Amino acid sequence: MIEKSINLPIVFHFHQPVDNFEWVFEDVYKKSYEPLIDNIFQFEEVKFTLHFSGNLLEWLLKNKPTFIEKLKVMAKRNQIEIIGGGYYEPIFAIIPYRDKIAQMKKLSDLIKKEFGLEVKGAWLSERVWEPNYPSFLNDAGLKYVIVDDNHFRSTGITEKETFYSYITEDEGKTLRIFPINEQLRYLTPWKPTYMTINYLKNAADEKGDRCVLFISDAEKMGVWGTTHQICYVEGQGHEEGDEGKPFIPAFFEQIKTNSWIKSITLS
Repeated sequence: MIEKSINLPIVFHFHQPVDNFEWVFEDVYKKSYEPLIDNIFQFEEVKFTLHFSGNLLEWLLKNKPTFIEKLKVMAKRNQIEIIGGGYYEPIFAIIPYRDKIAQMKKLSDLIKKEFGLEVKGAWLSERVWEPNYPSFLNDAGLKYVIVDDNHFRSTGITEKETFYSYITEDEGKTLRIFPINEQLRYLTPWKPTYMTINYLKNAADEKGDRCVLFISDAEKMGVWGTTHQICYVEGQGHEEGDEGKPFIPAFFEQIKTNSWIKSITLS
């Protein structure tokens, strides 16, 4: 009997606005960025896709060498992929073509220089999508983007059909698009890990070609409300199998130990 399986790419988006206060950078780093990356580093078997806005990456390079060194180690051991996007988090729909390309190239070049990684995919600021995006993204050398699944479902595509990636085009220039799973965004980290695992189990099939994409702001894992306590201190779901473990290590452990969950990056 063929075991059901599911592909699970996990994406974390790290961003701070340009010229935000220094104390905000430090506070978010301490509550979210540092413990999140520390946990990712400890789970070498679990793969992750990470996105950093350019100005935040500059700040990390200048102020947090240990953090950067861990990223380099994980890049070298093929645990992480780093994707690109607009350097300063622009809304691409309202800036000129030349600026789109320049911002994409600026961030891709920095990632290549610091981590030795070729950028193949992109995060779209505020998850804004326009049908003409494939042209400039293709021109910027990118192969794929991640887009809200409600864009797909609004055209009549079912939830199960969003468990696959698709090829779209503009003026003959093609791009692969991965739907972001809305259910996982709302489950994690607010609900016990077993609820996420059950959702993935229901999405799994014998072919093993389905892909349920989970993405989260990194800040949601430690800065929003009580999430620092939930993710790294006392957890939740004490009666549902997590045994009082903080959410993040409990979640990563579930992915590691359940062999039917195939941990992947997007490229």
